[in-house]
Amino acid sequence: MDKLFNNHWVVRLVSLLIAIMLYTMVNMNNVSNQPGVLPDSEESTYTLNNVDVQVYYNEEDYEVVDMDETVNVELTGSQTSIMLFQLSRPSFEVYADLEGQGEGVHNVRLRHRDFPADLNVSISPRVSSIELQQQETISYPVDVQLMNEEETKEGYTLGGAEVDPEEVNIKAPQSTHEKIDTVRASVDVSGADEQIETESDVAAYDSEGNELDIQMQTETVNVVVPVESPSVQVPVNLAREGTLPDNLGIDSLNIEQTEATIYGPMETINDINGVEAVLDLSEIDENGTLELPVNSPEGIEKVEPETIQVEVEVGEREETVFEDVPIDVQNVPEDLSPTVINPEESVSNVTVYGSASMLEELNAEDISLMADWEDLEGDSSPTTLPVHTSGPTEVRVESDITEVEIEWSDETPPEESGNSNE
Repeated sequence: MDKLFNNHWVVRLVSLLIAIMLYTMVNMNNVSNQPGVLPDSEESTYTLNNVDVQVYYNEEDYEVVDMDETVNVELTGSQTSIMLFQLSRPSFEVYADLEGQGEGVHNVRLRHRDFPADLNVSISPRVSSIELQQQETISYPVDVQLMNEEETKEGYTLGGAEVDPEEVNIKAPQSTHEKIDTVRASVDVSGADEQIETESDVAAYDSEGNELDIQMQTETVNVVVPVESPSVQVPVNLAREGTLPDNLGIDSLNIEQTEATIYGPMETINDINGVEAVLDLSEIDENGTLELPVNSPEGIEKVEPETIQVEVEVGEREETVFEDVPIDVQNVPEDLSPTVINPEESVSNVTVYGSASMLEELNAEDISLMADWEDLEGDSSPTTLPVHTSGPTEVRVESDITEVEIEWSDETPPEESGNSNE
């Protein structure tokens, strides 16, 4: 039963029967004077306002750009026929037939169909002026509008957006094309901290930024928005590993790129003072240019450049000795006073290996020996620390002493006692 009453035709039929019964009851006094049961001798009219006008034309090549979209329709007939029309509301149509017509203004007589046959139909206005324009396909570049740029994550910058396809075709009359100022896809970049890849709707806008009601042949495009991390420039430090062949020394090392740009979160890159490229001396046997990768510190997203060029010149290796080079203990806490007890003099002889040209220009001040407090293991005094050598990158430095023994005393003054009782 529920399915039966869910059928709209059944509901309409029941409504019609009820209406006929009510109408008959109201007009019972006139029944004896009528040839039929229902009164239908009196003529009545009924007006339908704002009825849509359907236009039939070659939609592939033309478009309607101007017309009166609605008309009024007056129906004339017996009261019964009018009432039945109002109750049943059949499907009907007012239309203009422009099939086979070309571009231009056409004054066409409007037609109708599917109204009840026993009703007279009058359309106002009866003649409609309808303009058809030839449709033209034009390609438009797609602009990308980045929305909420000020809400990107702190320190991050947006690169130029890439869109695919870069152009879209719009098929429309010339009058519509004249209204188009830009075709645009919008992307929300709020909170962006990595590259954005998204699909965006495309719309056409006029010169005042109003969206135009145009059917797009391509409704969506793919948009890529590069998002660059915060960056800082830091020096590139050249480290060395391995040893040169016994007969060679480095005359010169020329690093073409002395700085690099590191990218990553602000809290990470602000703590980095430099990046490192490692030169393997064992791979050098003649003059040449080496390409070395730049090591990326932990927490860094990328380093630019990723590699550096190092020009190496070598010569015949020689050696020289510097005597009594002082050993410096560094990074000592302020509240401690260290003393080197072995060797007592806190000095060491140093042998430097390199090419003759490098050794000729080398002075004792160019060589340093260091014991780093940060290498300390344990907290008992005395203890030993390894000795680190440093000098120009073109030479190799070897110290006769590889570790020192130190002792220290606590220089922190005793804490003052609290207030005494008087």
